Amino acid sequence: MISKYQKVIVIGYGVITRDVLETVYQAGADYGYDVEYIEYEVHPFNLAKKFALAQEIDYCAIEDRQKLLGHFLDAASERKTLIISASNNYIFPGKLIENSNVTIVNFHNALLPEYPGRNAPSWVIYHGEKQTGITWHYVSDTIDGGDIIVQKKCDIDPDVKAFELAAKLMELAAEAFRESFDAILTDTAARVKQPGAAGRRKIYKSSEIPGDGSFDIEDDPKDIFRLLRALDYGKSNIFPPACCILNGEKVQINRYKAASEKGTEEDRLYLPLDGQFLMLRYSKVSAGNEVLERR
Repeated sequence: MISKYQKVIVIGYGVITRDVLETVYQAGADYGYDVEYIEYEVHPFNLAKKFALAQEIDYCAIEDRQKLLGHFLDAASERKTLIISASNNYIFPGKLIENSNVTIVNFHNALLPEYPGRNAPSWVIYHGEKQTGITWHYVSDTIDGGDIIVQKKCDIDPDVKAFELAAKLMELAAEAFRESFDAILTDTAARVKQPGAAGRRKIYKSSEIPGDGSFDIEDDPKDIFRLLRALDYGKSNIFPPACCILNGEKVQINRYKAASEKGTEEDRLYLPLDGQFLMLRYSKVSAGNEVLERR
């Protein structure tokens, strides 16, 4: 089989980007295209960058949107170019999407057309979904609205946290990409239209926080637990700590867990939860104390 593309560019950061870059790099020996890795959002300990440098893959960091657009257009002016967007927050301009020498494929961590936009693992947990998954799709002028190439599903465990679900979805995405990449390169991949993608639909923004990041202490403990898990990205702290009003004062939740019995600490609250207790460790909200600790 012959690749439709002479150049493949991977853009993104993190584990999924590293896995995708490895697949692209290994297939390059058979298909004969050039490989490049671009870091748009520079992160310390970027595994994709480490892999690119170790394998002597062309690498550059471009944080300016206009410079990045120019870089893509320069590549496309010379050869057919495939751009793989994996864990990437750069929004591709229409000028690039419409370029006849460019094809863009994107990873989304939900089952499109549901939950387009940002932080989908949090929203599926918050809304109490029982199942989610991943989607690889072609990029169109609608955010997360392009034709679907492949999807994989997984169950949502009842106690899963957002960072745990995100990691599981990245593993699914890497698997799906490996299975689909030959078809993408040879332009034989599926192109399934997304129902309703062209119409008005909810696009989740990075500025949105599940439950606005707060709850009422009288809420069902199951709902509180679900909110806390939806906000929980571990050390990444994508969202601020959840807050509530306790004894007339605003407090933030610094730690939470399901506990088998109550403790006696003054800075902890215990709510009944399915025969156990939901332990909430809290502190008064004041400047400088919004550091979230979880275990």
